[in-house]
Amino acid sequence: MHAEGLDLHRCPICRSGFLKETGYSVSIPDVLHRWEAARHAPLPEKVWKDYQHVGSDPVKLFECSECGFGCFHPVLPGTESFYEAISAVDYYNADKWEFTRASRDIAASGSKRILDVGCGSGMFLDFLRKKIPSADLFGFDLNAELLRGLSARGFGTLPNDPAKFDEAMAGEPLFDAISMLQVLEHVADPVEFLRTFLPLLRLGGLLIITTPNFDGPIRKFGDALTEVPPHHTTRWTEKSFRNFLPLNGLTLKNVSFEPLPDYLWDSYLPEMWDEPIWPTPIFDPLARRRGLVTVGERSGMAAQAMRSAGIRWLEGVPGHTIYVAAHHGGASND
Repeated sequence: MHAEGLDLHRCPICRSGFLKETGYSVSIPDVLHRWEAARHAPLPEKVWKDYQHVGSDPVKLFECSECGFGCFHPVLPGTESFYEAISAVDYYNADKWEFTRASRDIAASGSKRILDVGCGSGMFLDFLRKKIPSADLFGFDLNAELLRGLSARGFGTLPNDPAKFDEAMAGEPLFDAISMLQVLEHVADPVEFLRTFLPLLRLGGLLIITTPNFDGPIRKFGDALTEVPPHHTTRWTEKSFRNFLPLNGLTLKNVSFEPLPDYLWDSYLPEMWDEPIWPTPIFDPLARRRGLVTVGERSGMAAQAMRSAGIRWLEGVPGHTIYVAAHHGGASND
């Protein structure tokens, strides 16, 4: 990720396209004020100091002409103080489709030694412990306090400083599987980040990555607080991953898309109602016969009916997340 003339450089993900300005930008002070409104309280002074060097200069979104990878420049990832401050904002849903999908793939692979990168408080590790009780489970996070909490609950941990990985792994077997769930979009340099952890995965081992899918409906909410710096620094598509993984010594196993969950229907369905999604031809004529005119009214009636029927996920209608699984095949193609 280059500091100067970013729009003149090749995409670091596919290495064939070029990063071009999209015309979209954000102001970090404006974004921080929006976070204050979301948390109903001022941000700590430390957060403002973390980003004061940026001032009101625009942070521009660049996009690859070939694979659709997007990145903001200058690169401004979230700091420890920032994530501590926003942790109370209820933007994260613990009922994660990818937990079930990832645990199923990990179990099917026969993996017994598993590392969750960006593990946070250990929600996915807790999930894996229930699904694969015989596995040796490890977590990595930059927050040392969270790692201490994981250790106290019987999980293995890696040092929060990657420079100490060699010492920590000396004499230890490599991991059979590594997961990075909703992590890559947060880091300053995803290529360097991936290459930090790949040496810890045995050849043939399983790597699972999830990110927001910017070919999906999230593209209609690109100005959301959770989709702009300092929260997210990059944007990913299926084509991005299909280029990125083989170029880094990985063989793609499968790509899956989260079905649209019920907690997103009220915001997403009105934006998707005129697209070829299966609820529209079923519910739209009925809604119109009932005199419902606006898209919000018609999609809202559908959402209410589906919830009443006990439906929680709209299979075949893409949701927020793209899921990729790949096998470690050895050296990258540099």
